[in-house]
Formats: sequence, structure tokens, C-alpha cells
Amino acid sequence: MSVVSMNYLLEAGVHFGHQKRRWNPKMGEYIYTTRDDIYIIDLQKTSKCLDRAYDALKKIVEDGGKVLFVGTKKQAMEAAEESATRTNMYFVNERWLGGTLTNFRTIRSRVRRMEQIEKMDSDGTFDALPKKEVIGLKKEYEKLNKNLRGIRDMKKLPQALVIVDPKKEEIAIKEARILNIPVFGVVDTNCDPDMVDYVIPGNDDAVRSVKLLIGALTNAIAEVNGNEVIDYVTEEDKTKKDKKEAKKEVKKEVKKETKKEVKVEEKKEEVVEEKEATKEEAVDYSKMTVAELKEIAKEKNISTTGMKKADIIEALSK
Repeated sequence: MSVVSMNYLLEAGVHFGHQKRRWNPKMGEYIYTTRDDIYIIDLQKTSKCLDRAYDALKKIVEDGGKVLFVGTKKQAMEAAEESATRTNMYFVNERWLGGTLTNFRTIRSRVRRMEQIEKMDSDGTFDALPKKEVIGLKKEYEKLNKNLRGIRDMKKLPQALVIVDPKKEEIAIKEARILNIPVFGVVDTNCDPDMVDYVIPGNDDAVRSVKLLIGALTNAIAEVNGNEVIDYVTEEDKTKKDKKEAKKEVKKEVKKETKKEVKVEEKKEEVVEEKEATKEEAVDYSKMTVAELKEIAKEKNISTTGMKKADIIEALSK
């Protein structure tokens, strides 16, 4: 059964792509048709791609991997933060600082600086400093906190990246490529699917669409870590799944019964053959006439020309 029901995908408008003049030819395989000069994404393929990405992300998290959610465009900001907080993972939703992954040591030093300013504020150091200097430190803290709050607890590089719109997050993808970090991405009709390892074709310009796709992918992490899992499957799909499982069980039982019947029939045939063989063995040829013996010999293709009764009996008993 798919991770998200088709009804949810339709309601969220996941199938709406960009205008025909703003498309990437590489996305052709994921496009179903056009309507009013807008491309319509094939939701069957979206569902399959989402299932594949779900399984891959689940495996990464099962192996102890950490995930970084990247959504710096307006429509993805909230979804990235919500998904990360729900699963105790990391996020970047304001601005991707160049070198966040490839120059991770410097990023960690800026996080330490942020923590240092926090400590100065809490232990009363600000009271001893001039007012102008305190204002400068607070401004520095706000700037650092805005960009680094989602990755302040990230002590080492993540094992997977979940992004929205590869065009917008090109730098993040390039850094992940250098470090061989798999990228899961929501890709619209104007993007290059080759930039992402696990493509999820869908509308990346609608908040509902982005929340649905990222939320469904987040369920893979929540399932492993025991966090809250949001259900994106309708009751109708669940009943269909139950019916399919019931049909499979019935088929299995029928197969078992037919196998048993075949075995019983084979045993019966073997018993009949054994009985016939014993009957043949039990025939007393000495009590038969020469004519009867010759008929039996003829059936068994034994030549009886010039043979006496004793010779025919001897030939038949061999």
C-alpha cells in the first residue's frame, strides 16, 4: 500500500506543474498531460517515487543516520521546521550558508560563538559591558541564531538531505554531492531531476503540497524513532488493503488444499499400481490352458512359436 492516498495528493494540488514554457525536458517522464497551458504531473508516478524514497530514508534512519531538512523558499520554511522538530532532526529554512557541509568546522565555530554570547547574557557579563557593545553582540547573536538555530545541535554531518526545489537549493545539493550524501527532493516540472538521488515529482510552489510530501517522508523517520506519525492514508485505501490481504490468505489456503488433494490422489494411484502388480504376481499360469497362456504372451510381446506349455509359463514368469 502507498504511503499517501491519491485523494490527499489531489486535494493538496500535488499534480499542478509549471507553465509549458517553463519546463525541463528531463521531467517529461513524470508529466501526465497539459491543461490550460500548465503541465499536470502523473500522480501514479509520484506515489511510486514517494514509496521508494520512504523505504530508502527509513533504511538510513534504521542504520542510525541523521537527516537535514532544507527548505529556504517561503512555501517550504514551515514544513522543514515542523518535520525536523517532530522527529528531533535538523533543518535550514532561512538561508543556506555556503560551506554548511563542506566547511563544517567553520560552521561549528559560529555555533560555539552563538552559545558564547548566550552564556554572556545569562551570567551577567552584559551588565559590565558598554551599552553600544551589548547592542552589537545582540545583533550578532540574532543573525547567527536566524541561520544556525536549526543545526546548532548537529555535531557531525548528516547521512541524508531532504530538500524542496533543487533549483533553489543548488548549493546545498552540490555540497551533498561532494560528500556523497544522498538527496531526497520534491521536484517540480521546471527542475532537473538528475540533481536529486530520490526524485519526488510534485508541486513545490503550494504550501499544502510541500507539507504533504515532506510530512509523508518524515513519517519514515518518525516510524523508526517512535515519534508522532501523521496518517496520510484514507479509510477507503485501508479497507482495500485489508481486502487484498484477505484474498491473498484465501489463495494460500486454496493452494494448500489443492496440494493436499494432489498428494492424496498420487498416493491412491501408487496403491492401485501396487495392487495391480501384486495381482500380476499372484497369477497361477499352471492352471491356465495353452491358448490362454499364448494370449497373455501375445499381449506381452513374447513369441511362443514351437514352445510347449512349460516353456511358455517359464517365459511369462521371467
